[in-house]
Amino acid sequence: MNRRFLSLFVVLASCGGGSESATLAPISPRTAAVNETLVVELTVENGSDALSFDFVAPELPGLRATVSGSGGGGVFRWTPLASHVGTQEFTIQLLRGTTVVDEQPLLITVTPADDAAPVFIRPGAGGSFDLGRDPCVRFDIEIRDDDSTEVTIAARGPLPEGADLFQDNPKSGGFEWCPSADQIAAQERWTIPMLADDRDHPPTEQDYIVVLRTEAKPGCPGDPPVIAFQSPDNEARVTSATGYEVRVSVTDDQGLRDAPLLFYTTSEPDDPANPDVTTFEQLVFAPSSGDWAVRIPSLGLEDGEEQRVFIVVSATDNDDASGATCDNRTDSPLREFVAVRGTGGSGLSDCEPCSESTQCESGLCATAAGGARCVPSCSGSGMCAVGSCGATGTTEGAVLAGCGPVAEVCGGGGDCLDDGREDDDDTASATPYASAITDGQICSGDPDYVRVDVAAGTRVVATLDGFVHAEGDLDLRLEDADGIVDNSASEEDREEVEHCFSDAGASFVQVLGYEGAQNGYRLNVAATPDPVMCCADDASEENDTASAATALTFASGTADFEGTVCPADDDYFRVPVDGPSTIDVLLFIEDFESADLDLELRDPEDRVVGSSRDIGEEESISLRVSDPGNYAIRVFGVGSDTSAYLGSVEVTPDASCTSSRDCPIGEVCNAGACEARVCSGSTCPADHICPDAGIDPTPSECGETCTINASCRSAEACKWFWEGRYCGRRGSGTNGDACTTFADCGGQRACAPWPGGYCARQGCESSSDCESGTHCIDSGLGFNLCALACEESADVCRLSEGYRCAVEATIDRGDRSVCVGDM
Repeated sequence: MNRRFLSLFVVLASCGGGSESATLAPISPRTAAVNETLVVELTVENGSDALSFDFVAPELPGLRATVSGSGGGGVFRWTPLASHVGTQEFTIQLLRGTTVVDEQPLLITVTPADDAAPVFIRPGAGGSFDLGRDPCVRFDIEIRDDDSTEVTIAARGPLPEGADLFQDNPKSGGFEWCPSADQIAAQERWTIPMLADDRDHPPTEQDYIVVLRTEAKPGCPGDPPVIAFQSPDNEARVTSATGYEVRVSVTDDQGLRDAPLLFYTTSEPDDPANPDVTTFEQLVFAPSSGDWAVRIPSLGLEDGEEQRVFIVVSATDNDDASGATCDNRTDSPLREFVAVRGTGGSGLSDCEPCSESTQCESGLCATAAGGARCVPSCSGSGMCAVGSCGATGTTEGAVLAGCGPVAEVCGGGGDCLDDGREDDDDTASATPYASAITDGQICSGDPDYVRVDVAAGTRVVATLDGFVHAEGDLDLRLEDADGIVDNSASEEDREEVEHCFSDAGASFVQVLGYEGAQNGYRLNVAATPDPVMCCADDASEENDTASAATALTFASGTADFEGTVCPADDDYFRVPVDGPSTIDVLLFIEDFESADLDLELRDPEDRVVGSSRDIGEEESISLRVSDPGNYAIRVFGVGSDTSAYLGSVEVTPDASCTSSRDCPIGEVCNAGACEARVCSGSTCPADHICPDAGIDPTPSECGETCTINASCRSAEACKWFWEGRYCGRRGSGTNGDACTTFADCGGQRACAPWPGGYCARQGCESSSDCESGTHCIDSGLGFNLCALACEESADVCRLSEGYRCAVEATIDRGDRSVCVGDM
């Protein structure tokens, strides 16, 4: 068994006599519970000279134990984690100098916590998703519960139309959603309400904030927000034991609707001038004394340990009252500071956002749907000024006596009496509209739906009023069977939506409170036949998706197309490409003075590779592509705009190349011509290398020199091989996953030849080169790699495949627990 020695020397004043006969009394076996501190008294017989204590510990992830004392006796302290459950053997040693005078075994049986609530390990507070790179939102869900073998994971309220939250294992699941064009235009931020229930405690609730990032549209009214940093200063050193506050001020000519976002990471971005914030951790700012403030958690640092932190602040205004299409977004330049774990920083007051209980003055950071908060602790009834004393789940999973519920103690909750039309929370349970609603009531997280059946050629206008915006922001949406067709999200005391339905069917009016707002309302809906003005679809329908795109007829590399865009009705046209080519698209808009149509070009993977979002008579795209396949032209209206249009597309094949980016993904550029990229040894063109593929003995693939992902093709990443940074195929494997070649590994990871392969960045010089949750260690293979951290649980390691969670020396962070194979 590999052993780790942790020493603490205590020098004693000599009282005369020798120490050869000093002995350590036998220690009886002990039992300890997860998350509770075990204290073991150590007895020394005949101790008199300068003596000290030490111990030999089993290999356990995240082990933090101490021993102290003198020749008169000592104390051993240990707080086990959930991953330490079982019987563990320590050896307590009595030392004189560096000589072991005596030693005794200490057997400790670790039992699961007697009272542990579920904790969301993944996802965190939220994430941003670049829909131009991937049109779908996906994230994993993982729960820790120390006293339950199975936890129910479920949605706590309505999900966005088309979204799926699922459970695939006793404590894990996932979320998938491909937002429609109307959902993207409706709003930038979406709340995904989740819960984890072990049936022994109140369910743990969590809201995950999804931010949809799209290309900015030119020509929109208003000025973008202006961000000014208050603290920390760029490259400052910040010492704290309660997390690291970031404070900014934000000004905008028309104001913000949403709080700004903070993106942070401990890995230096590939492209500091244009960092990819979708790979960062995300937090939401809160108002604070006229500014905005948020606190980055303590990062798991030891006392005195330091870590570089890179941050970006993003603010989006509310210049587009109908949705998010013409809202302006500002991302600050990348800044960095050095976080130092120390004694600085005051404890957080009650109801301040927190991430761990040690941050709170009360010592209790309680989980809550809208984010964890510090709440008062209590030891019995009658101890709470607000709320009542009861079992409260903490961010660590402990269940302690605290004042709750959090929504009542900290506001944003309280009693709300629904109106008499409940339950009408989705389209399936919508209330049929008969006459004006004068007594509507929206409670937190509880939308109201009204159904309006329409004939072909019917214009529907819905008006929402009877509320005061400042007392609770209500919004209004109009939907058909496929999703949102119009949206009203102003900061006024009145909202209105309008849409012309060309086909007969059901329409739905949705009233909702923004970010949990509550308010009463009035709703009036008018449905008027208007067959002349209502939009009629063109003959190419149904071509509303890339998979159903209309095939174009090309002659000498050119093709024409035409159609009509109706509300919530995109048109797609297929463009086949055989190899490296330039695609030129030109669109003429008939009703350009009153309607705004936009243009996109999507690759064979349905990713946006080119777009035109001007305001006027024409939209155009000219783009060179390298990968063969079916590309798609997308013509769509902004909001509910409609117009007829004419278009043309020309595909011009390229006969030569200047770099590998000009070639298909399976080829590289050599002396102006594209050739197969398969390689062995030194068979690659200049500025390329044939890197180690991984554990697969098949040939490798030539990779071009790079420094950032943008230097590579869309299906590649700038990977970290032990030989250097080169473009390589991008897979899906995460840190520590199995692989046969680097093409199995996602992001910038290559495939290290540990048993079964190991996805990781290679060639790191410090942990700053590594992604969050990994540490730079010597792989034993002649190069360093970024090994997956396992401080929280050994379960993240591939234990059944011979991997283990071991304490290893990192290049710059001391000893850390990481997942390793045979070295």
